[in-house]
Amino acid sequence: MARLVYACRFDVAAENGIASVLSTYQDWIVRHYQGRRQLPDFNFDPEVVGAQEGVPERHSLSSSVYQDGDERVVRIRWSFPDDNDDGLRWANEVRVGQFGDRCGVEHLISIESVEYSVSPARLLFGSPRAVRDICTKTPAFIGEMQVKAEPYTLEQEGLNDLLALLTSDLRRLPVVLLSPYARGELNQIDPAKLARNLAGVAVVVRVDDPELTWDFADEVGRQLSCFNGAARIYWPGFSKESDPRSHRLFFGAWIEQVGPEVAARTIERAIFAVAAFRYVPDGRIADVIRRADAAERQKLLVEKKETGDDFWADYERDLARLDEVEKRLGDLEAENANLRANQQVFFAAGAGAPDELAQPVESEDLSFSSVAEAVQAAAKRCNNVEILDTAASAAEASPFQRPYDIFKALTDLDEIVEAWSKNREEKGSGGDLLQHLRDRGWGKRSSMHISDTTRGKFRAHYEFEYQGQKLLFEPHITIGAGDPNSCASIHFIFDQERLKMVVGHVGKHLPNTKT
Repeated sequence: MARLVYACRFDVAAENGIASVLSTYQDWIVRHYQGRRQLPDFNFDPEVVGAQEGVPERHSLSSSVYQDGDERVVRIRWSFPDDNDDGLRWANEVRVGQFGDRCGVEHLISIESVEYSVSPARLLFGSPRAVRDICTKTPAFIGEMQVKAEPYTLEQEGLNDLLALLTSDLRRLPVVLLSPYARGELNQIDPAKLARNLAGVAVVVRVDDPELTWDFADEVGRQLSCFNGAARIYWPGFSKESDPRSHRLFFGAWIEQVGPEVAARTIERAIFAVAAFRYVPDGRIADVIRRADAAERQKLLVEKKETGDDFWADYERDLARLDEVEKRLGDLEAENANLRANQQVFFAAGAGAPDELAQPVESEDLSFSSVAEAVQAAAKRCNNVEILDTAASAAEASPFQRPYDIFKALTDLDEIVEAWSKNREEKGSGGDLLQHLRDRGWGKRSSMHISDTTRGKFRAHYEFEYQGQKLLFEPHITIGAGDPNSCASIHFIFDQERLKMVVGHVGKHLPNTKT
C-alpha cells in the first residue's frame, strides 16, 4: 500500500501558459535518465499522451492531457525503485493546469513496499528539483502569499512585516526561523539548503543580527521567540497567545549535539509529514479532469449508440450515476491518502524520536499566570538568586503580560553566578558581569548603571535594604517597552562573597527622566 510522504500545491504566473512549467518537469525527468540512468538518447514530452517507451525495467512513465474549453491539465505519472533499497518504490504524480493568468501545480510523492521485509526505510529527500527550479525562476503563490526556494533575511525594518506574516489568517505555510547565537555566530543549519529542500511547503527566514532576535522576543514573548542558535517552526494559526509547544523549538545546543544535517532533516520531516496530512487536491484541476473524462465517455456513447446496439440504452441510463460515483471516489481517494498520512504522523509521534533526534524538554509546564507566580517559581529553582521582599511585592502588583520572560531572566542570573564562580576558580577572575549578560542575549536589554540625572532625582526608588543597609540597585534588565503591561524591569546587585544575585525589584519600570 502506497503511503503519501510529500505533497505540495501552488500557483505560478502563467505568462507563457503551462509551457514553462512542463518544460521544467521535462528537463528534470530527462536529466534523470540521461545522467543517473546512463540513457543518453532518452527523451520525454509531457504533452504526448500515453506510456513512455524505453524506460528501464520496473520504471514507468506516462502522460495524460485533459482539455475542457480554455482550461487544460497535464498529468504526469512516474515511478521507479529506490536506488538504495530494491524493496521500495517511489511514485510521483504531477498535475499542472492552466487557469487564466495562473498555472496550478500539484506534486505528490508516495512510497510503497514491493516486498515483505521488516526493516526501517531510510528516507532522505527534499522538495523535487523541478519544484525548486519553478519556485526559483517563476513567482510562485500559495493563495496570495508569494514563496521562493531561497531564505529570506530578516532586517530591522522588516520585523513588523514578519510579525504581520506570522499572525496572518491568510498564511498557509509554516515559517522556519533560524536565529544566530548571542555572540553573533550564525545558526549552524544552512538556510539556503533548507529553503531549497522545503520549496513549496515552507518559508525559511534567517536572522543574522542577535540583537534583532531580542526585538522579536519583545514582540512575541520569550517563550514563543527563537534565539541563541535555535530554529523554530511557526505553523499557520500562530498568535502571541499560542501554546509554545505547538510551535516546535529546536535548541541551539541540540543542533550542535546532533549536527546541522540531522537537525535540518528533522525539521524537513516534520513539515513534509504535516504537508502530506493536510494536502487537499486543487479543485480546479480535479474538475477539469472530471469534465474531460465525462465528455470522452459521452463521445464514446454517441459513437456506440449509432451502431444501434440495445446495450447502449442501459449504458446511457447508468452514465449519469457514474459521474457522481467517480467524484465520490476521487474524494475518498484523497481522504484515504490523508488518513494514511495522518496515521504516519501520529504513529511517529507516539513511538518517539530516535536517540539522535531527542532533545531535552522541560519536565514541568513553564506557563505562568502572573509575574508573582514566575518569581516564586524562580525562587524555588535558583539557588544563587535571592528575592527580597520588595521584589516580591512589586511582582505582586505588576500587570506585565509575559511572566515567562521574567522567569527566564532570573534563571539566567542564576546561571551567571555559576559561570562567574567557575571562571574565578579556573582563571582567577569571574569576568565582567555585563559580558555574562551579553553572552545570554541580554546585552541590549541590560545595563550596570542608571543615569546620573536619574540617580540624583529618583535615587530613593532604586535603594533597597539588604543585609541591614540601604544599597543602590543600579544593575538592571529591561524587558519590553511601553506601559506596565508590556514593559518590566529587574534591578539587582551581585554579592560576590555570598555568590548571590540579590533582586530588589521585579515589575513596573522604575521612574527615570523619561517617565
